[in-house]
Amino acid sequence: MGSQERTGSYRARLVLPVERTAWVRDLDLPFAPFPGLGIRVDAYEVLNVVTVEAGDPDGGVACVVEFDGGALTADEARKKCGSLGFTEGAFPGSPAAEAAGPVRISLITFAAGRQWSKRYDLPFPPFAGLSLRAGRGRSLKIFTVVVGDRPGDEVECYAGFEGGDADAVTEEECAALGFEEDYR
Repeated sequence: MGSQERTGSYRARLVLPVERTAWVRDLDLPFAPFPGLGIRVDAYEVLNVVTVEAGDPDGGVACVVEFDGGALTADEARKKCGSLGFTEGAFPGSPAAEAAGPVRISLITFAAGRQWSKRYDLPFPPFAGLSLRAGRGRSLKIFTVVVGDRPGDEVECYAGFEGGDADAVTEEECAALGFEEDYR
């Protein structure tokens, strides 16, 4: 097999969440990362990309990863991650993450045959898989995050209602939860 000619690299921040700590390592990859990609970080260690989040201020991406062998305890992570070039970083909900200030998002969902939106302030950047409480026992799970190409652009998060009766959300219920009809 011939060598692949590298025309550029993709800056990626690997984030390995372990309990209430995120271990972080920056890495240049030969191509854009994607969920399911295995990244060799040592002769015997492979990290699997779980999710990819775009929108870092430096133009890179954040990749939530996990070790190929499974989850680590906090003590195992401290030993293993330290030897692999990871540093302790902020985890959503930590004082360091909350000190960065709120991130305003526009949460967009589809219900009762229409598109609805509601503004939220989050203490950390949104990501696919994040669940948000909407009130009245309802929650929504974000499945896509869309950012603009300029700092300060609106962050749009597309989400779906969770639960067995998610398809039964009515127009009246959306309005009662603070959603407004969205005409984008």
